[in-house]
Amino acid sequence: MQKLLSIIILAFCILQSTYARKEVVDDINDLPLDTLLSVKVDSIEIDSTTIEAPEEVYDKFYYIPRTSTIHIPMSINIPLIERRLNETFNGLIYNDSIIEDDGLKLKAWKNRNIKLKYQADTLFYTIPVKIWAEKRFDLGITTTDKELNAEIEIDFQTTINFSKDWKLLTHTTILDYRWLSKPTIKILGMNMSISFLADQLIASYRSDFNQEIDKALNEQIPLADYMAEIWMSLQEPISTNASGYQIWIVASPENIYCTPLLGDLGKLTTTLGIKSKLDLFVGKQNPGSRRKTGLPPLKMYSNCIDTIDIGVLTDLPYELMDSVAMDLLKGTTFGEGRHSISVDTIFFYGKKDKLVIGLGVSGFINGKIYLESVPYFDKENVSIKVKDVDYKLDTRNVLAKIVNLFYKKKLKEKLESEFELPLRTEFEMIKEFGRNSIFDTEIFPDVKINGRLDNINVDRIQITPIGLKVSLDINGKLRLSVD
Repeated sequence: MQKLLSIIILAFCILQSTYARKEVVDDINDLPLDTLLSVKVDSIEIDSTTIEAPEEVYDKFYYIPRTSTIHIPMSINIPLIERRLNETFNGLIYNDSIIEDDGLKLKAWKNRNIKLKYQADTLFYTIPVKIWAEKRFDLGITTTDKELNAEIEIDFQTTINFSKDWKLLTHTTILDYRWLSKPTIKILGMNMSISFLADQLIASYRSDFNQEIDKALNEQIPLADYMAEIWMSLQEPISTNASGYQIWIVASPENIYCTPLLGDLGKLTTTLGIKSKLDLFVGKQNPGSRRKTGLPPLKMYSNCIDTIDIGVLTDLPYELMDSVAMDLLKGTTFGEGRHSISVDTIFFYGKKDKLVIGLGVSGFINGKIYLESVPYFDKENVSIKVKDVDYKLDTRNVLAKIVNLFYKKKLKEKLESEFELPLRTEFEMIKEFGRNSIFDTEIFPDVKINGRLDNINVDRIQITPIGLKVSLDINGKLRLSVD
């Protein structure tokens, strides 16, 4: 009988212990923290009554593409212009074959190469010319025609400016001339010097020579046509493959300007500036161009810095963030002994300006716990990281106190120090895009563009329903050379 009574008492104690353990779990918030921890509980199941998930809510996303500024210093090799000019102006350069209007026929040939020099905004050049003329002399009753032959060097200067409608504004004047062979006419079969008459001839034709050169320069350099073609081509989507991705850049140019054309050390220099909105797309399908605009009027600036400043929007979807975080945290244990937990799953979403990190855990706690954080750009590592990782402690919730006591510090350290979303890949993709499609390319014969992208910064990070929207600011340099 005594043995039976002992068994009954032992069974009652076991049942009472089991009941007490279940009661703690069911009414966990009614017990002090030290009481809970003194009870040998194997695990605690979490549901929405023990920890409430932060509300998923987003600010409305507004994105106005930032205007990118691209400055392209241009240098034009004067010997190249000299060569092109000599190829164009070759042989007969002036021909007046009608003698009846002014009593003179005149032909002029360039008989040696033209030499150029450019100082400030003025082009100086010398044209060596061989002249043949036929002059009609009125002898009263009759007339007689006499031939004139001579060689001369004529020094010109031409000032060059640009109009608002992208035309060359040139003004050419004759500075001086030198007779290389004295002008002569044949009288009675003999060559007679008539330098005084030739000087009068040059003086009377000075204006014609000047106008012909201005006309030829404008015909040879149809600047408006060139710029209109460049402007329209800027608005076509540009595609390339970089780091295994098909990338498209779509430009919406808004403005174009340049600095005065100046000459120094054998080169003509100016800086071309373009202001444009840029969009970056990844995918096989051509996104198409935006509504195209015509070439705007030219604006002249006294000077421009030689940098490019490009603004691009990129996406970091939650799926990517989940994957990166899982690689970092899956299987990681936090806490010690019987109070330890392991991370099984991880997911992200937004709560206005906070990035919520949801952790599916098992061990002493089974279920989901939630941390809040602030995303920011780490310039040194070219990546998006999180800071201010925190567990919102509800002092009435003892489970929250357990998380705060055992796990928050380690989770905070792990996430803040090691979790990162690298942007270096995006930056390298854009750099590779530049190398393949823009930099180190010959866009026209003898016209080459070189450049590099140096730095990346983040202007803004916004939390959206699909992930993080990151506004990138990329800086670099471009240079265009004609030689």
